[in-house]
Amino acid sequence: MAAVGTVFAHYIKFPGFEKVPAGLAALKDPAAVVAFLILFPLAGFVEIVYWKDDLSKEPGSFGDPAGWARWAGVKYDEGMRNREINNGRMAMISILGIMLAEFVTGKDGVQQFGLP
Repeated sequence: MAAVGTVFAHYIKFPGFEKVPAGLAALKDPAAVVAFLILFPLAGFVEIVYWKDDLSKEPGSFGDPAGWARWAGVKYDEGMRNREINNGRMAMISILGIMLAEFVTGKDGVQQFGLP
């Protein structure tokens, strides 16, 4: 989602944020800082109040809430959970690579490919 967000932020701007640059450069813009200071506590509140772990399950085990494994005809077992964890790890490495490249080059994730 973070990698898709870098592309989304490059091409689509919300009303009032048209002049906010994409990528890490947004951290220097006052409008983006205000939006972050509003969204961060809001997200924290939602996690604390609504998205609680089920104490009867193993930590981080949310099962298959969307029912995709059932639809695909596979079982959500330990092997599937390990693949999902590994996919999350790869996604974290991916976004860190995008951010590091942007820090070094000054170009956001889309500009690094030479796209407008």
